[in-house]
Amino acid sequence: MKYRDEEGFEEVLRRGQEIKKKHDQRVKHVLTATSAVLAVALLGVLGIFTGVGTATDTIYGSFILPAEAGGYILTAVIAFALGIVVAMTVRYYRNKTGAEDQTEKVD
Repeated sequence: MKYRDEEGFEEVLRRGQEIKKKHDQRVKHVLTATSAVLAVALLGVLGIFTGVGTATDTIYGSFILPAEAGGYILTAVIAFALGIVVAMTVRYYRNKTGAEDQTEKVD
């Protein structure tokens, strides 16, 4: 036999930790790339929907805003929604991996 029982078990645990570390790095890289793509897309949407406009005078308090302010508002709402989705995805992933870490420590 190549290993005793204890050595084999330690080798399995060590290899499992290496695999988990590589997986975590891949997930981190994917989240980073996704965030970068979303940031570029957000800047693109901002560039499309915004433009040079004149101030509109109304009695509803929006006389300070240009007429094309709707693009800014739409961009902000989309960015907020995407931020919630990314935050919930990260929270779900951390809770999932956190539960696995606790079970490993109990054994």
